[in-house]
Amino acid sequence: MNHVIVGTAGHVDHGKTCLIRALTGIETDRLKEEKQRGITIELGFADLPNEQGQSIGIIDVPGHERFIKHMLAGIGGIDLVLLVVAADEGVMPQTVEHFEILKMLHIRKGIIVITKIDMVDPEWIEVVREDIADTVKGTFLEGAPMMEVSSYTGQGIPELKALICKMVEDCGGRREDPSLFRLPIDRVFTMEGFGTVITGTLLEGSVSVGDEIEVYPSEKKAKVRSIQVHGKSVDRASAGQRTAINLTGIKKEEIQRGNVLAAKDSLETTMMLDVKIEMFADSPRTLLNDSRLHLYYGSAEALCKAVLLDAEALEAGQEGYAQLRLEEKIAVRRGDRFILRFYSPLESIGGGSILDANPPKRKRFRPEVIEALRRKDGQEERTVLEQVLREGSRKLSPRKALAAAMGQTVEETGKELDALQAEGLAIALDKELLIHKDFLAEAEADALAILAAYRKENPVAMGMHKEEFRRRLLRKLRLEGEKSAELLLNRIMQGGRLTDSGNMISEAGAAAAEISPEHKAMRDRMERFVLERGVESPEEADILAAEKDKKTARQMLNRLLMEGTVVKLTPSTYIHKNTLDDAIARIRAHIAEHGSITLAEFRDAMGTSRKYAVLILDYLDQQKITRLEGDARILIG
Repeated sequence: MNHVIVGTAGHVDHGKTCLIRALTGIETDRLKEEKQRGITIELGFADLPNEQGQSIGIIDVPGHERFIKHMLAGIGGIDLVLLVVAADEGVMPQTVEHFEILKMLHIRKGIIVITKIDMVDPEWIEVVREDIADTVKGTFLEGAPMMEVSSYTGQGIPELKALICKMVEDCGGRREDPSLFRLPIDRVFTMEGFGTVITGTLLEGSVSVGDEIEVYPSEKKAKVRSIQVHGKSVDRASAGQRTAINLTGIKKEEIQRGNVLAAKDSLETTMMLDVKIEMFADSPRTLLNDSRLHLYYGSAEALCKAVLLDAEALEAGQEGYAQLRLEEKIAVRRGDRFILRFYSPLESIGGGSILDANPPKRKRFRPEVIEALRRKDGQEERTVLEQVLREGSRKLSPRKALAAAMGQTVEETGKELDALQAEGLAIALDKELLIHKDFLAEAEADALAILAAYRKENPVAMGMHKEEFRRRLLRKLRLEGEKSAELLLNRIMQGGRLTDSGNMISEAGAAAAEISPEHKAMRDRMERFVLERGVESPEEADILAAEKDKKTARQMLNRLLMEGTVVKLTPSTYIHKNTLDDAIARIRAHIAEHGSITLAEFRDAMGTSRKYAVLILDYLDQQKITRLEGDARILIG
């Protein structure tokens, strides 16, 4: 069953509360001051009974200008609007302001209700109808049903109720996956014997008794103790229902109106939003860059500064991209609609949609930034996801994080990611982690540039130490997370343009790169020195002693090691490969004839001292060529 929310909008004292009472039999003015003053200050709610068994909730929102933020808290989650205009006054200032807000929040279905028809002549009603028609011309309410009612006499009320029931049948269902659960809180209080209770309109997903949830932006955890929908206890509430939730594990003082109740780890708090701003056609103000504004979203309000990214100013009726920089943390999702009001005087000037709920800080008039926002502003979800993936690649975002950025379930995003992968646009690093092909190309280019720069500074080096290379690449790409970064490095290696030589990384083909005659002469001197020392393996200091440029000489020694020309017996001693091969050949021949070889026998065979004989034999044991048994060695393989 679809759960539908019907909201009212209109000028103060145009009869919205009386209309709801006539439709439902419920008095939505609950505060003492509301009854005394005859106007609605807080949000009121009622369940619309009907023979069809439809789940229809009605929100009574304030019409007085001073209480417009309460109106915004209620109207953001509605599926069908009743635009209420009193027959004795016609279209008034708050009628127009409420209607602009309805358009900005992309509410698409509505009924125009002319109330108090018992107070005017029929001829006057025709004038009011024409006035309303002019107001809604060219909008979603052009051509909408226009009903005339009297809440006092009951005239037209049954027909309006029947029309509401008919129109809600066409309201699309909301997603009910528990991972999408989100409820902006518009009331919080305590009940004796129960504890903390919150109320709000369940925007997305569903919630069940026993669920562990999170309060944003504080990110405090709580547990659902019980649930009520329209005053009835239920085990589960779904999107589109007015819901009261009794929470455990959290105090009333830790929650406030405007907070969001959501599935655990489903939202991220942010201090910045990338948005598309749309100015009201009759906005009384010009929006200048760095203007301070009131941001209304869900049931919350926050102060922010608007940084215009593609314009110096926005006039009435114009639109543009901006980054809203907030004065406090909030938690929203991509695609959420919002309203902006001027800081002072407090006037509604426009609104828009959220394109990125957790962006980096943007600079103005950057073509790449504007192009990225245009992609996110598109109607094609695949295009939006590709851009989200492109930007998420730098964070090495897993599937779950990409789904959260899209405001989707993991399954929904997963299908689109698989399609992007099939097209070669998404590259899988493992089952959960994908990156955009453009980012992989950028990472590979950066890796090659790092190695090229290193070779320029170190012309005889055959590569760069792996840890140093990883550190430089991660810093260049601004990456975080060792495990994910290692997956990226492995994928870059698979491209074939880099070579991994154990503890060294080099450009493919770098091993065969030519060196200068001067450096070749150094190489030959160092090789000859090690070869002439034979089994009396020299230390690094001995090899470098004759060279003036010690830095280059050390790199040359590493080059000889990587080439396999010399072998490191211990951290500080070296031997020529030819000498070592000769030693191994003698050991094999001796063992073939005698079955084993002792240290003394090897020392005598090589004509060296016990010290150098031990270094070679210990090395061969470490390499699993020989094994010590008793006081002699045998061959392993």
